[in-house]
Amino acid sequence: MGEPGNPGPSRNYALWLVLGIPAATVVAGIWTIVAISSESGVDADPDPVRRTAQVQVVSIEADQAAATRGLSARVEIDGGGALVRLGQSTGPVAPRLQLIHPIESSLDRQIELAPHPQGWRANEPVAARHGWQLRLVAADGSWRVVGRYHPGDTTVELVPSVAAP
Repeated sequence: MGEPGNPGPSRNYALWLVLGIPAATVVAGIWTIVAISSESGVDADPDPVRRTAQVQVVSIEADQAAATRGLSARVEIDGGGALVRLGQSTGPVAPRLQLIHPIESSLDRQIELAPHPQGWRANEPVAARHGWQLRLVAADGSWRVVGRYHPGDTTVELVPSVAAP
């Protein structure tokens, strides 16, 4: 017990709880408001998104075009980059390989592809210690196939995100 005039250690802890919990709640509330009001917020999808009330609407026309055409691709990952093999020819213009981080949009990357006898070659590393959403997108944005990279994968299959009509 404390001496007369000294409230003792248990009363000090109670005082900190009485003052600390409301203060922590105020700080957490302010942080939440700042996080949701920022431009990128916590969006994991880099596509333009139209926000209507509580619903986010994104176009799936590129996915539908890939499904209609029966497009698919395989990304073979090695230490120096990746080889992208398309299931069918899409023309002479190189598609874009996008690496989308599932949480932090500042880590998203887009890799230029160069022609290769077996498809398209990415000369930048794809392998990482975290997962990626891989997206292969036509240069004009007319089609898109997607897949998921997990650390350690050497092959990722890319397919349309919607079924063929």
